[in-house]
This record gives sequence, structure tokens and C-alpha cells, in this order.
Amino acid sequence: MLRELRVRDLALVAESRVRFGPGLNLLTGETGSGKSLIVDALGLTLGGRGGADQVRHGAEKATIESVFESGGTSVVLLRELGKRGAARIDGRPANPGQLRELGRALVALHGQHEHHALLDTDTQTELLDAYGGAAELRAATATAHAAWTAKVNALGDLDRLRSRGQREQEYLSWQLEELKSADPHPGEDEELSAERSAVRHAARLAELGHEAISALHEDALARAAAALGSAAELDPRLREQAARLSALESEVADVAAEIRRYTELLDSDPGRLEVLESRLAVLDGIKRKYGGSLDAAITERSRLESQLGATQDLDAAMAAAQRERDRSRAELEAAASRLTKAREGAARRMQKAVAGELAGLRLEGSRFEVELRPRADIGPDGSEAAEMMFSANPGEPIAPLARVASGGELARLMLAIKTVGADADKLPTLVFDEVDAGIGGEAAIQVGLRLKGLGTRHQVLVVTHLAQIASFADHHLVVEKSPGTDGRNVVTVRELATDEERARELARMMSGGVTPKALARARELLEEARR
Repeated sequence: MLRELRVRDLALVAESRVRFGPGLNLLTGETGSGKSLIVDALGLTLGGRGGADQVRHGAEKATIESVFESGGTSVVLLRELGKRGAARIDGRPANPGQLRELGRALVALHGQHEHHALLDTDTQTELLDAYGGAAELRAATATAHAAWTAKVNALGDLDRLRSRGQREQEYLSWQLEELKSADPHPGEDEELSAERSAVRHAARLAELGHEAISALHEDALARAAAALGSAAELDPRLREQAARLSALESEVADVAAEIRRYTELLDSDPGRLEVLESRLAVLDGIKRKYGGSLDAAITERSRLESQLGATQDLDAAMAAAQRERDRSRAELEAAASRLTKAREGAARRMQKAVAGELAGLRLEGSRFEVELRPRADIGPDGSEAAEMMFSANPGEPIAPLARVASGGELARLMLAIKTVGADADKLPTLVFDEVDAGIGGEAAIQVGLRLKGLGTRHQVLVVTHLAQIASFADHHLVVEKSPGTDGRNVVTVRELATDEERARELARMMSGGVTPKALARARELLEEARR
């Protein structure tokens, strides 16, 4: 859950700390007060695009932090904008791409841009799969597609190898022979480098070892152990200390013995050093030619052995590769078929459920359907793409969303889809901006009811200018713009703590001023929302 958003020197925000709670969080404020700026700030911490032009005038940088909490642990996402931008996850350096990857598991942002993403068939297909609980089937299809692609590529490699002929095989054989001759072992270069250092400094290492042994052989510890042992016989309270000192004496003796064995094995032979230098030079040459590391060279050796082994009986290898390709293709088709079946059932259920929601969102008489369009071939996401069809008015032909839906209709369609798919949606936090475009009256109340319902399953953050929607808030936040100490306007955010504060804000939203009549209606709205 999103717990807190901290903003400093971003556009009109000098400094603001916004706290959020569970359920439905509403952001309201006068037109131009900066409501969407708060959502934009959150989007920046989730990897959204940002630049130095968003830094508050006179400041060097803008800093935005979002704090998420789950299961008692916190995740802090930080974004800095300025001449040198920065990003961090829990204090560790990151980049906007990593913020976006993490953010996709935390928050779904539904603003104007995201509503228009609903026009894309890939987005529509993802929404259908999420609604139908087909994530595992989709993942299985993607895995099967990757396996089939690998088999196709392997067969292609063999086919190209046969086409290149004997000259290519001779070159590969030469490479393999070079690697076999060098015979590198994992970690060998590091081991030999360490030994080379020991041979180079053998005399100094021996001197230091003898010095350590001499110091350890001084009998101060032995005398102390003997004395304390005698004392423990007189006073049992000293037995623990005597035992510990005796153990130390034994440990010191063991260390001294190990150092002695080490110094006895030190080798300062120039011949050994020459052998090490020569072997390391061979390994360095292998690393440069075959991937930059011994692990890469060893992997290349295995690849060449496999490839050349296949060429010894290329026809048999190609026949086996074809069988593997056909088997993986059959598995892909079976996985895609299961996904198709799940999508067909989900499409029927979604059509019916969304149609029921649209009637209450001031889209009476509209029609909504989900059609499955076959793809030219099976892809990682299956055999078909979902295309959502819509007709806003009775008698109008149904057509793809991209051709017939307005911005306000798209916002309400997204809300309807999120409402019917609330149980399947795994994202903990949903953000809606401009969800109330082009509506009012009873339709606004219905939107508020649905947002409130989403708030029982998710944390929901909504920017609205309608009092009917704001009356359903679990947490009502007001965005205000006022003159700062430097004479420039600044944006601040505060939570309304009492029913009276909420009623006054709802009255302002309805009439532009806090009149007795508007206040009375605002109190009615709050009471109706509670019921």
C-alpha cells in the first residue's frame, strides 16, 4: 500500500508530505490547484518521464519519494530531477527503468494517457487475461513459445552449418583444438594469480610468518592459563575463565602450527614463477579471444564440442532436431489452445459484466463486446488478440474502441473493467485521474459507489472535481494553492479530519462557495454515501 509521498521543489510544490491510507483516497481542490501534479509526482517515482524543466524555479533539483508498505516492510522509491537526475530503491542506486519494473507490481495509473492505452489491442488482451484469471496459461504459452523458438533456431543452426560446409567445420575444429589444448578450468586464473603473488613475495611472507610464530610462542598466555587454572582450584568461580583461557592457548598453538606449515611450503623458485607467468599468459589470451573470462571460454568449448559433434552425423542430428521442433510445436499449440478456451469463456463473462456496469455509468443503451481476432501465427501471448468493441448509443453500429469511444467514455469503460475484475486484479494500488470526465448527477454517484467498492479490495487514489464522488472518500485530501513567503504560489496538501471540514469542501465543489444551502446539501451527500 502507498503510505506516503514526499515532494520537494517540483513545479509549484515547495515541500509537501502527503499521507495515504487504506480504501478510497480522494484528492480535490480548485481548478489549477495542482491536483494532477500530485499524481504526476507519484508517477515520477514509478519511472515516469521527467526533466530539469519540472524543477521549481530557483531550486537546483526536485526530489520525490514514495513509500510503500507490505507485510510490515517498507519500500522507498526516490527520484531526483535536475542537471543530474538520479533514482534509488531503498537507498540503492537505480534507473527509471528499474523503477518502472517495480512500479508495475505496485500501482496501476489510470490517467488520460492510460485511458488511451485501452485503445491498444495488446492492452485489451492483457485486461481480458487478467479478468479471466489466465495469467498462468498465458505464461505457459509464452514458455512453450520460447521453447519452440529455441528448437527452430537450433535446427536453423544445423542447417546453416551444413550449408557452410567443410571450410567452416575446419575453422570451428581449430578453435576447439585451441581451447582443448589450453584446457582452462573454472577459477584457474584467480588461483594462479594468488600463487604468483605468493612466489614473488615468498621471502617476505616467510619472514612475517616466523615473526608471527615467535610472537605466538611467547609463554605469557601459557603462564596466564596455568596461574588461572591454579586459582580456579582455590575458587571455583574462576573455572569458566580458566577454561576459556585454556581454549585460547590451544587455539593459539593450532594457529602457530598452521603458519609453520605454510612457511615450510613457500616456494620462491624462479622456475615456478616462470611457469606461472607462462600459464597466465596462455589463459589471458584465451580470455581475450573467447568472451573475456574463463567461464565464457569454457562455455564456448562446450558449445563447439556440441556443434562439431552434431556435424559428425549431420543428417541424423537434423532429423533429431526436426523431431524436437515438431514436438515443441505440438506443445505450443496445446498451450495456446488452452489459453484460447479460457479467453473465450472470459470474453463472454466480461461482456455481460461490463454491460451491467455501463448502465449505471450514464452509458445507457451502450453496447460492449469482446471479440477474439486470430493472429497469423501463434505468438508468446497466444493465437489471438482481444479487441473490445463499443457502441455508445442505440442504433449505432458497434465498432472498435479506437474508432468510436470518446475520452470520457474510455475513462468510464476502464472503471467498469476494473470494477468487474477487482477480484482478479493483483495490483495493490489503483490511481484514477479524470475518471469523472463528462459526467454528473446520478452517474457521478454510481462512479463513486464503484470506486468505493474497489476500495474494499485495493487501495484507490482518485483525483476528482465532483462532490458526489468525493463524498465516498475514506481519506479526503485537499490540494491548495496559496502565496508563499517569496511571493510565488505554492501547492500544499492536507487531509480533512472532520465531517465539518469535508462538508465545507463538498459545498465549495458544488457551488464555488460555502453557502448554508450548499453546506446542507453537502451534509446530505455524506450521509447518503455512508448509507
